Amino acid sequence: MISLTRQQMENEFASFCEELFRLPEIESIRARSVTVRREDLQETAKEAVAIGYHDCFSDIDMGIRVCLPADGSVTPEEYMRRIDRFGVTDETALGWMFVPDHAMYRIIFRNGMRYDFGFEFTYADGASVELGEAPAYAENESWSLENIRRFWFVQIQALAKLYRRDYLIGAHLANMNCNETLVMQMVLRDLKYRTNHHRYGYSEESEYVKDLGRMPYQSVDATFDRIADQLYAAALTYDRLVKEFYPEYRDNSEDFFEIWDWYDRNR
Repeated sequence: MISLTRQQMENEFASFCEELFRLPEIESIRARSVTVRREDLQETAKEAVAIGYHDCFSDIDMGIRVCLPADGSVTPEEYMRRIDRFGVTDETALGWMFVPDHAMYRIIFRNGMRYDFGFEFTYADGASVELGEAPAYAENESWSLENIRRFWFVQIQALAKLYRRDYLIGAHLANMNCNETLVMQMVLRDLKYRTNHHRYGYSEESEYVKDLGRMPYQSVDATFDRIADQLYAAALTYDRLVKEFYPEYRDNSEDFFEIWDWYDRNR
């Protein structure tokens, strides 16, 4: 059951920090202007959420300070790739994406907690970091897991913008994800006809259009409803189409709609 009260967000953030501090190379965690350390975790985690909390749509800007070996045996690039070591997996997270220019991840967990997660590195002689074995994922070369994870993060990002009445960005992101389903259809068409060159089309119907009009979160605002309708349709369509690439794929729309339920009840 999703709960994004301020109290619950404080608890979830403190739990996340506890998980991170199990990695000995993490020296501290910074959220907003607050530095969280092992010795005062509960107090400072609560303070960090209090500073950044505006409503249930708030994310948490945070970064970890990491001590790497000075001999270069583990590089920042190698370290940042191992997001699974911080508890971010397809089981725990609805979606995430890496932003190279800022060396940070944007993450939405299935419990509704959303983070901008950055890194700061220090180096020391004698420091040791054991990355361990990376998890193995069966990847379809025609549609990457990165695409799937990015799509669901953008869905939540768009939803938060929508409920904060930023209709321009909300509409932009909703259109992006509807277009993403069109790209999926084009890739599937290429696979069906074994070519990416099509002199003429085949009068295909846009899949996401079939799911328009099913959105249950009605308001008295036509602009809100139109954007919400696109987001709802994109979620259903994406779950349906992605199974063409990953037959074992678990529908993410169920968790997405749980978060949406909370947003709608607390707008």
